[in-house]
Amino acid sequence: MKKSTIIILICVAMLLGMLFGILASIIDRNNMQQAQVNEIIKANELMNSNAVNTTFSDVIETNSQDIKLSPDAYIIFEKHYINCGHTIIEKEKVEQAEVNKDEEYFKNAYSDWTIKEFSADEVRLYKEFQGNCDEHYLITVKDDYIAVYSVDDEGNKTLKEETDIPVQYLPEEDVELLKKGITAYGQNELARKLEDYE
Repeated sequence: MKKSTIIILICVAMLLGMLFGILASIIDRNNMQQAQVNEIIKANELMNSNAVNTTFSDVIETNSQDIKLSPDAYIIFEKHYINCGHTIIEKEKVEQAEVNKDEEYFKNAYSDWTIKEFSADEVRLYKEFQGNCDEHYLITVKDDYIAVYSVDDEGNKTLKEETDIPVQYLPEEDVELLKKGITAYGQNELARKLEDYE
């Protein structure tokens, strides 16, 4: 056999091999597409059959109580004092042990408080107290200087601060008022009234 005939036969064999490979790949792709179509048809049949019941009764509702307290949250205590009518608000950063706790936890942990608001960022608690709040002050004279006393429910005075403001340089009317006692509620009002004498 001639060399040229062998080369022609090898080329024909290679061409036939390539054709068979292309044909096999087309057939395989068609089979895969048909398999996907069959899967979609089966899935649609399952959805329409009685085997899968997708009514709303199968839906599981989540509980709104699943809100958890974040690490950056605050607890706000609203303390309302019945005698004086004042409400003191104190804001505290949540303790590590209270992080990720839900509203039910706080209902139990602070059972004598009312939860006014609960979110991931804030718990607002409310409670009423008998008596006066501890923000009542009396500004008066002690040893020729202005002094500040805190006043409790029964009117008892406790020295809170002796200022360095002498009364000897104040007008007589102011000294008389101070000797009788000037009341103040809260730190802001106390500071404002003391500034009048500085």
